[in-house]
Amino acid sequence: MKELTEEEFSDRMGALSRAGRIFPDVLNITERFKLYQEVFADREREIFISTQLYGDRPRTAMDKYERIPCIDCGKPMMFRIVPENKEGVKTQLVCSGCDLVLDSEKTLEGWIKELKVKDE
Repeated sequence: MKELTEEEFSDRMGALSRAGRIFPDVLNITERFKLYQEVFADREREIFISTQLYGDRPRTAMDKYERIPCIDCGKPMMFRIVPENKEGVKTQLVCSGCDLVLDSEKTLEGWIKELKVKDE
């Protein structure tokens, strides 16, 4: 399945929002989107989006970067910003597949400078 770019994802979310305002009585989101596509769509959009890559995890700005693999299981690590603390930990890398959590003194901006942007 094709992965949506950030622009395509934003476009899709906008279309879903417009469909909700235009067809508030249609409770099934798939039917609502089909109606919107048939009547108002300015361009063709797929009805279903695969959750194969992200599952039920909300998309973030960090999704455009290559993620660091977990040292235990190899799954992608997620970033969590930590409130100011006496240990100097600014972010945590949290594994999406196991319970590993690594503390880091780097800020999120510091990590972004080191990460590679994904090839689209």
